[in-house]
Amino acid sequence: MKITIVGAGRVGIHLAKYFADEHQDVFLIDNDRAQLSALESDFNLRTFYGEPIDFKTLREANTEKADIFVAVTADTATNLVICAMAKSMGAKKTIARVDKYDFLEKTNVGLIRNMGVDHVVYPDYLVALSVISSLEHSWCYGWNDFNDGTIVMAAITVCDDSPICGSLLKDMYKESRTMHISALKRGNRTIIPHGEDRIEPNDILYITTIPEGIGKVKVITGKEEQPIRKVILMGGSAVAELTVKLAGKRFSFVIVDKSLERCRKIAENCSDVEVIFGDGSEQDVLEEAGLNNCDAFVALSDSTEGNILGCLTAIDNGVIRTVAEIEKEQYIAKAESFGIGAIINKPIITANAIFQIILDSDQSSSKCFAMKDAEVAKMEIREGSSLTKQPVKELKLPKELTFAGLIRKGMGEIVTGNTIFEPGDSVIVFCLNGSLDKVEKLFKK
Repeated sequence: MKITIVGAGRVGIHLAKYFADEHQDVFLIDNDRAQLSALESDFNLRTFYGEPIDFKTLREANTEKADIFVAVTADTATNLVICAMAKSMGAKKTIARVDKYDFLEKTNVGLIRNMGVDHVVYPDYLVALSVISSLEHSWCYGWNDFNDGTIVMAAITVCDDSPICGSLLKDMYKESRTMHISALKRGNRTIIPHGEDRIEPNDILYITTIPEGIGKVKVITGKEEQPIRKVILMGGSAVAELTVKLAGKRFSFVIVDKSLERCRKIAENCSDVEVIFGDGSEQDVLEEAGLNNCDAFVALSDSTEGNILGCLTAIDNGVIRTVAEIEKEQYIAKAESFGIGAIINKPIITANAIFQIILDSDQSSSKCFAMKDAEVAKMEIREGSSLTKQPVKELKLPKELTFAGLIRKGMGEIVTGNTIFEPGDSVIVFCLNGSLDKVEKLFKK
C-alpha cells in the first residue's frame, strides 16, 4: 500500500515510523529539511522537501498513485486544500487533520467530502473522548471494546498488593474461558507473554474478556469500580471544554486555569462549570477547587511536567482517579510507574484514529488501534483459510502475535488452545510492530 503523509510533526512522524515498520511504501512531505534528513536515515521511507501546497511537490511524491493520502500539518486550511489537490490528482483516500468540531457535524461532512476530503480527524475531540472513557472505567488503565462490547480489552496496572502480582501466567489458564492476558507492557516494552512469564509490579496487563468475565478480572487484579462524580480539570484547554460538553450531566466539573482570559472564556462557554483562577500546581489553589473531596483529577495543561506533578499531588490527597495528558512520549513510562491512573498522549491517539481509517480500507481489518510498539486488529476468517484446519494449539504461529478473542455469530468468545476457527469468525489479534503483514498473510492463506 502506498501511503503519502504531509507534515513531519509528532503525528506525521508517528504514522510514518509505524507504516515503515510494517513494510508499507511511505512518502513523507515537509518543508523542514533537517527533520526529513534525520528520518530518512533512520527509517525505511522516502522523504520529499518542499511546500505542501505545491503541485510540483505532490507530483514528485507520486501523489496520483497514493492509496492513502494523509495531511497532518498544524494548519487546518492547509490540510483541507492539500487533500483536495491530492484527490483531484488521483489519490484514492484522503484524510485531513482539523482543529474545529464544526468539521465533524453531520451537516458539514458531505460538504467536506465534495471538496475531496474523505475523512477528517480532530485530535482534541479524540482526547476528550479518551478522558471521558477514563472516567467511566475508573478501575482500569485503558478500555477498548469490540462489536458493541461483546469482547472487551482492558488494560490493568499491577500494584504491589494485587492478588496476581508474582504469579506465573500459566497459573491464570484456569480462567481461560472468561479471560486471556493478551500482552503486557513492562517499562517501554510490550511483550506477548507465555506460560512461564511472571507478572511483576507496575506491569500493564492487556486482558481480553467477555462481559460476564469483567467481574472476575476485577477480582483477580484487585480492582474495584469507584463511582466518579466530581472531577477537577487542571488546564482550561479546548480539550477541557470539549470534555465538559461531551460528558453532559454525567460528572460535575471544576476547571482550574492560571490564565484569567481563559477562565473568563470557559465561564462564558460552559455555564454549568465552576471555574477557578489560579495555578493548578499549587496546593492551596487545588484545595480551593475541592481537591480533598473530588473523585477524579484530570491534568490537561500545556506542561507535561506540570500534569505529572498535579496528578501526584492528587494521589497524595487520596483522589480515586487521576488522568494526565502527556505530550512527551519519553515521559509516559515514568508517569505510569508513579501510579497515575491513565495516560493520554494526543499524537498517539490521533495516529490511532488515522491507523483505523487506513486499515479499514482493507475489508479484512477493522476496529484497530496501535500502541507505541504493538497493535490490535480485528481480522475476519475467510472460507478455505488454513486457520480453520486445526485447533489453535497446533497452528504454527509467529511468536510476535496472539489471538486475544473472537466474535462468532455476534457473540464474544475467548480463544483457547482448543479453539477451532470457522469461516466468518472475527478474530481479535494482538501483535508486535512489524508483524501485522505476517498476520494479514496468515489470514489470507
